[in-house]
Amino acid sequence: MPRFPLDRRDFLRTSGLALAGASVLPHLGCSPSREGASAVAGVPDSWTVRPFPLDRVRLGPGLFREKRDRMLHYAGAYGGEADPLAGPDRMLSIFRANAGLDTRGAEPPGGWETETGYLRGHYAGHFMTMLAQAYAGTGDPLYKQKLDYMVAALAECQAALAEAASRPTPRVPGRGGGGALRLTGSPIGHAEHVRLPDGITAGLQDFTVATWINLREYDAARLTRTNRNQTPATLNDGAAVFDFGTSNPEYAEAPLARMYLVVRVSDEHPVPRFAITVGGEEAEQRLDGAQPLPVDEWTHVAVTRAGGLGTLYVNGRPVATNPRMTVTPAELGATDHWIGRRQFPQRSTSYLHADLDDFQVWSRALSAEDVRGLAGAPGGGGEGRGSDEAPRGDVASYGFDEESGPVAVDSGGQGRDASIIAPTDGGRHPGFLSAYPETQFIRLEEFCRYGSTQGIWAPYYTLHKIMAGLLDAHALTGNDQALEILTGIGDWVHSRLEPLPPEQLERMWDIYIAGEYGGVNESLAQLHALVPKEEYLVAARRFDNGAVMDPVVRDEDVLDGRHANQHVPQFTGYLRVYEQKGASEYYHAARHFWDMVVPHRIYGHGGLGVGEMLRVRDDVAGSLFDERNHAETCPLYNMLKLSRNLFFHDPDPRYMNYYELGLFNQIVASRRDTDSAESPEVTYFVPVRPGERRRYGNTGTCCGGTGMESHTKYQDSIYFQSADRSTLFVNLYIASTLDWPEAGFTIRQDTRCPLEANSTLTVDGRGPLDIRLRVPAWIRRGFTIRVNGEEQVVDAVPGTYVSLSRRWRSGDTIEVGFPFSFRTERAIDDPTVQSLYYGPTLLAVQSPPVGESLEDGLLEMSLYRHVKLDGDLAPALTPAEGTLRFTTHGHTLFPFFEADPQDGPTVPYHMYFRRQEPEVVFGSVESGVPNTRRDDGLTLLDVVWDQAPFADHARFVAAVEEVAAAWEAAGLHGPEESAAVVDAARRAEADLAV
Repeated sequence: MPRFPLDRRDFLRTSGLALAGASVLPHLGCSPSREGASAVAGVPDSWTVRPFPLDRVRLGPGLFREKRDRMLHYAGAYGGEADPLAGPDRMLSIFRANAGLDTRGAEPPGGWETETGYLRGHYAGHFMTMLAQAYAGTGDPLYKQKLDYMVAALAECQAALAEAASRPTPRVPGRGGGGALRLTGSPIGHAEHVRLPDGITAGLQDFTVATWINLREYDAARLTRTNRNQTPATLNDGAAVFDFGTSNPEYAEAPLARMYLVVRVSDEHPVPRFAITVGGEEAEQRLDGAQPLPVDEWTHVAVTRAGGLGTLYVNGRPVATNPRMTVTPAELGATDHWIGRRQFPQRSTSYLHADLDDFQVWSRALSAEDVRGLAGAPGGGGEGRGSDEAPRGDVASYGFDEESGPVAVDSGGQGRDASIIAPTDGGRHPGFLSAYPETQFIRLEEFCRYGSTQGIWAPYYTLHKIMAGLLDAHALTGNDQALEILTGIGDWVHSRLEPLPPEQLERMWDIYIAGEYGGVNESLAQLHALVPKEEYLVAARRFDNGAVMDPVVRDEDVLDGRHANQHVPQFTGYLRVYEQKGASEYYHAARHFWDMVVPHRIYGHGGLGVGEMLRVRDDVAGSLFDERNHAETCPLYNMLKLSRNLFFHDPDPRYMNYYELGLFNQIVASRRDTDSAESPEVTYFVPVRPGERRRYGNTGTCCGGTGMESHTKYQDSIYFQSADRSTLFVNLYIASTLDWPEAGFTIRQDTRCPLEANSTLTVDGRGPLDIRLRVPAWIRRGFTIRVNGEEQVVDAVPGTYVSLSRRWRSGDTIEVGFPFSFRTERAIDDPTVQSLYYGPTLLAVQSPPVGESLEDGLLEMSLYRHVKLDGDLAPALTPAEGTLRFTTHGHTLFPFFEADPQDGPTVPYHMYFRRQEPEVVFGSVESGVPNTRRDDGLTLLDVVWDQAPFADHARFVAAVEEVAAAWEAAGLHGPEESAAVVDAARRAEADLAV
């Protein structure tokens, strides 16, 4: 990895020369995306079906290419079109800052990608994947130029972090000529914080804690735009000078017990506060200093307790007293002791950015005169002499006079040496790469002992996105430097996790948010496929989340209330582990998990989750009003990924039927129909609550990241091939061209689906091939195939595949007809709550005018009186002006894939409506009989029309007679009512004719 600065001008010049004129992508011989990046090792033996490399399928004109091209505009123009590297520099700025490198004046993207953002770095990983997919899909060298620049810069950051970890932790000049410790909370050059040994507060009643601190001014402009090797002091509210107590305020069995000294911000000035409590924040006994602490100046701060009197001193002068300080340090019990860090840090703001000297702890309260002496103030005497020769604390004393190293020696002779937590503390490992310090990972290990999540937000999640972006850079563009970086990361993960006991790992991965690791197990297994080093697979298995995985393997559904995006990608990771010679339970986990989600937790557009959480099983209609936000986009991205990968092992059509539902509806609908160079313009949630609307943007968020990926890889599942290359699966009807040189074929698919109900495939090549065409599950009006104009006799069962096996010749055509029809789909828990579709497309109802009353929040519609023998609902809807727009019951329906334009307001909509069919009616013929429901919620008309289409009126009447008899037998209707129903059916022959 390079250890020299990456020069932008040289890079632009050399990469431009190398890529100039590139118009055709090399066939890299690798899999199409991060799901199968195994160019060296080959695809897993367990795959009976395989994807095509992403560059082998090119999108044709139509809806999907239009949506993709809007995202390609963002990929190319983000940061400014005048400078192609401005966007990458923004993505890299927080990595460079973290590594102590020049940020090139670039501002971070924003959102969660800020200098203190919990997930900083993840968005850059998604951005790399988007660039890799954009290059694979178009061959435009601009995307590879940007991507190669990012990879080279990340290699620099990784090298800088490794170099910093190889240096001893330095001391800086102290206030009296000796040493001092520089606390920065930074991974570069200096200490992050200090851990004191056990026993500091044991037995303490009266006490004194005293130290010298030097706060340094915070220059935000300089930090953002120049080298950040020395991070100056930040005046952040709550930065801790010391904190002795319990590490977790949420899960401790007893109320939070701690004593601390923090620097608060009051009127933009730093002021000290001391507090002690054994009953949580509400019971704190405090000493609040009102006089601002000086900045860029050594300041002496001390706290004493004498009996019940507490005193806070600054530069030898008392600034606060409390005569009712009854709690003693001895009452805190077992505690952790930190200097420069709070017990539960909130982001990086809780770290002290200052120089620290002479930290002393006494087992008695020094007198005011003694404190003045320690501070070198006038009138001091007694024990204090105001110099480095001052007496040392009899509990612990740290002068920080060592030349360097990870140990602060207890110079008071008590043997309580402290540990300096820093890049050089001996607990770090080469290969680390992130946009924040390694302390995020250390804190996760610490806090999982108690379950706290404060100050940690999914560090391994961010690592997964970085690894995934690098894997795609290698697999899709042939960037070998990306693989070098990955091996370092893989080594680091193994060395970080291998010493931890299994029970600690189990607790880590089961913590909400903090334990979210995305699919890092997937990336490690993929890395093992590329570089078969056993440690990578061992590390992947260290992410087994037994609290969820073990019962799911046993087919026990424990998903209620789980964080959706925390768990869905884990199961794709388990599938990857299985593929790398893992045990069969990894496969069973993935398969059972999918079955627990589909259809039991799926909404009408394919999405899942209330807010970000998995809802109670089979509670779809019942959850519509639980929140204003449903169906986070990330979990669907991951469910589609899991679906296609399960298909590789078992080509069950239901996986691709669900894939089509989610892709054609929520995913396509999640991209706003406008170009933007500043934002990906994608959704976070795609609400299902009636009357809600989509909201777009999401720069720097998780859904902004997966959105960049989703809209640049539409072609990844249109076609699959069998392992022996004898069979081509046509999964999706999307305009595209497949280049398959290994089999000697090129297949072009021309279609305007979902706007039109047909597709034509044209073959270029000769030889035998079995072409399997998916018969969509929504087919109601037949599925036809013509080869070279001749209709084929096929058994086209909806939701399966039909096979065409023959010796093909260039110019052969396959015409596929899949007539659209209108249909409703019932919510799994309430059949009266339904969604309306036209072919594969969800039709949403524009919200009624403001002020229109909806009794239970759902629009009501009655449709059966319009149905003919074919069962199609078309007579109930009137085509309206516009693409796939219709009207019914005074409402306008629009295809859900139509997202909102930039220059207009977002449109509130209804995905669900209430089906109201109070009377048994056939066309205009009324029976006068109530349309009663049986125990499962289905009405008589539901059961009759579920049997459509009917070949003729006689068969329809026979069906009505059978259902009416069943209703009578169940006591739902009497004989007279049954006769009236059958009579109405017979009289309705003219009304029902197609």
